[in-house]
Formats: sequence, C-alpha cells, structure tokens
Amino acid sequence: MGSVLEGPNVQGSSYSQRPVGSSGLSDGEHSTGSIAQASKEQVKQLSGVAKGRVYSQVESRKGELVKGIQGLVSTLESVARNDEAAVARPLLTSAVGVLRKTSDRLENGTTEELLADAQEQVRQRPGLFIAGCVAVGFALGRFIKV
Repeated sequence: MGSVLEGPNVQGSSYSQRPVGSSGLSDGEHSTGSIAQASKEQVKQLSGVAKGRVYSQVESRKGELVKGIQGLVSTLESVARNDEAAVARPLLTSAVGVLRKTSDRLENGTTEELLADAQEQVRQRPGLFIAGCVAVGFALGRFIKV
C-alpha cells in the first residue's frame, strides 16, 4: 500500500502545502471566521478522500471474502452429506443457506448499500450488536493472548 502523502500533495485531492509564512489569504481575510471556514473545507476534502479510499479498499477485498465464504459453504455441504452428521444436518443446512445469502449480498451489493444494511441492523437490534462485539472481543483476546 502506498503512502498517504506523495510529495507535497495529498493523493486524490487538491490540497497542497504552502510555503511557510504564506497563508494564501489577503490581509483583509485573516479573520477567525474565514480561517475556520477554510479549515472546514480542507477537512471536508480530506474526509472525502479518506472515505473514497476506504470504499475502494472494501470493494477490492470483497471478492476475497466472497471466495472464502463460498469455500466454507462447500465444506459445510460436504460435512452435511456425511452419515455421521445426521444429527447436525438441519443446523448445517441452515448455516449453508445463511452463508449463501450473505455471499450473494456481498457479491452483488455496493459498499454504500452494505453499510446502510449494517446500520439498519444495528438500529433494529442494538443488544445483539453489543453482544456480538463482546463475543468478538473475547475471541480476539483469547487468540492474541496465546
């Protein structure tokens, strides 16, 4: 992954460094309000660039995630076909269905749509979201500890 800064310019934006002592504002524009406004505009530009980069990273990695989920689906299907897994077959079949649905949604949805879906789920079930975060944190803590 390349550096965020490339030379004096931030990649993908019109922001550029000015020489020391040169603010680009005329003497009449040195009021606090105009400096604050200029700062807000620069923050908006940089946040737009950052948001675009995050979305492009998610888009580029979505395919890898979909392939991983599809591999897991294949594995679960082969386990469900075993005679030894007769007791767990309904659970495995249900998990395969959920994973297929998730894989299809990831493959066909845009990053913005996926983010909107995630926000909607968190709003509908905040307790489940918090419990999931606790479970993931616990699991990560166990793996990092080892």
